[in-house]
Amino acid sequence: MTKRIIQILLALAAIAAAIIGANYWRNNYLSGVTMVNIPVPVTNIPAYTTLSADMFVMKEFPRALADLKGSDAANLYVLSTADLEGSISVETLLEGIPVARRMAVPPDQFRLADPSLEVVSLPVEASNGVGGQIRIGETINVYIMQPAAQQDQETTTNTPKKPEVILIAHVPVVAVLADNGQPLSSGDSSGEPKPMKILVIAAPPETVHSILDAIAMTKLEGSLLWVTLATP
Repeated sequence: MTKRIIQILLALAAIAAAIIGANYWRNNYLSGVTMVNIPVPVTNIPAYTTLSADMFVMKEFPRALADLKGSDAANLYVLSTADLEGSISVETLLEGIPVARRMAVPPDQFRLADPSLEVVSLPVEASNGVGGQIRIGETINVYIMQPAAQQDQETTTNTPKKPEVILIAHVPVVAVLADNGQPLSSGDSSGEPKPMKILVIAAPPETVHSILDAIAMTKLEGSLLWVTLATP
């Protein structure tokens, strides 16, 4: 009798194991073959393109593709056109192929600023750049100080002319660098921090032109650039 009970229990255990195994296999199988919609480019999209939802269509792929994870535990591929809107392509996005997250990034991660702005470097010494106390995200005023024009030879007055101080830009700082182009916090090979030498700023094209004109004047006419922290 005991032997018979043991046989029945073993049979029930085998049936239970078979059911559990079948369900496990079925779930894994369905997760691989269930189809989901993933956005893909309508046509090849070149690198350095600002993306919009109308550049993509939804296409069916196995769910397993959507479940793949990247090194940061996020989905490996972009699963929604809303997540692509406003991003910038860092490589060519191929027609009909899902977009990997590393290939479409927010503008500030790719080029430091909004796509509508130019990004330009400004040579600045600590002595005329708030003593080097400028941080990323702050807004600065950039002035040019032009030397006084020489007195007209026919003018008899002895009153000296004042130099001109002109505001040429009111812009945000997107990077603060040493003379080797490295962030100040990285220091040099000896570990010693290096002084600020370069401010990277973002501005509309017309403002960038004014800044470049001012830099040229410092080389040709003895003018001087001066940077202040803008008032809040």
